[in-house]
Amino acid sequence: MGWVFTLSWLWKTLGIALSVSLICVACAGLVCKAVKRTLGKKLAVLIGAAAFVAAIVAVILLARTPALI
Repeated sequence: MGWVFTLSWLWKTLGIALSVSLICVACAGLVCKAVKRTLGKKLAVLIGAAAFVAAIVAVILLARTPALI
């Protein structure tokens, strides 16, 4: 059971990345709705995957910087 707590950073990172990708896909859907176009499934998946990867990279880069306390 201790390994679950050891990997808590992984679950937090995945949660952040999934939230960011969901927000990006929702915003893309709203933009397409405002322009009166349809958001295709392939484009939605591409936007979600790109946002997921970008969020993972951002979290890793932020984790490497020391905290100024």
